[in-house]
Amino acid sequence: MQTAKRTLPPLISVEDLEFSPRPNGPAVAAILAGAFGAFVLGLNTFLAEAAVGVSNWFNFQSRVGPLSGKTTMTGVVWLVAWAVLSAVFWKRNVRLEWVIAVTVALMVAGNLLMFPPIFDKVAP
Repeated sequence: MQTAKRTLPPLISVEDLEFSPRPNGPAVAAILAGAFGAFVLGLNTFLAEAAVGVSNWFNFQSRVGPLSGKTTMTGVVWLVAWAVLSAVFWKRNVRLEWVIAVTVALMVAGNLLMFPPIFDKVAP
């Protein structure tokens, strides 16, 4: 009686599972830039409510009001952040734990800064 020899699949390390052969740097740059953009929008909203001068400066289009400046400046900052982060992380493989932590922190901070009970406390 012949027994069939079972071959086990090769062992895969945790690093092989976490890191793909293609660098994830461009995706990380896009994620971080988006989170930074959300934070900047919250910061712009907070600053526009806190100071009349900032609110007047953000008034790019009179029919829209300060929202036009807040969103325009946020878009510019987002694009610049995406370009800079893409250059920094271009051919790198980045661990996602810290990316997720920074993204969550920026998103929470940005959304809190846009929350009316928070920015109403500093309104003039």
